[in-house]
Amino acid sequence: MWSWGLFTEPYYAVFPIDHRFRSRKTVQLVDLCKEPLIVHQAPCDTRRRIKEQMDSLGYKPNIISEVAFGDFIFGAVMAGMGITIVPEISAKHIDHQQLFALPIIDFGKKRSISLATKNAKLGLKLYQFLAKHANEKI
Repeated sequence: MWSWGLFTEPYYAVFPIDHRFRSRKTVQLVDLCKEPLIVHQAPCDTRRRIKEQMDSLGYKPNIISEVAFGDFIFGAVMAGMGITIVPEISAKHIDHQQLFALPIIDFGKKRSISLATKNAKLGLKLYQFLAKHANEKI
């Protein structure tokens, strides 16, 4: 197995548009520990990290709903059921919805995205393709 790290990204909290944190620029994890939380169903790396990070502060996540993977999580937040925590790449694409996202400044470890293939030859070809087209919209 061959792998190559592509990028890392921080985590963001996503809120309904009328949430009391609307005027903030950032948020700390402790601010989120008692908020009603909507997460993806297990197994999910983000869900696991949320639990680990909140446990490290002495809190148990206030999970009020578990949803299947996909955009369903944003619909639940838009409906006012609670908030969620997602990687930056997901948070940056919610502008068209009645939501807003804030970076969590102390979430801890960032998410790592890697390219993995069966062998180095294939991996290098795929990496070169991705690097060539990184700034294009595919």
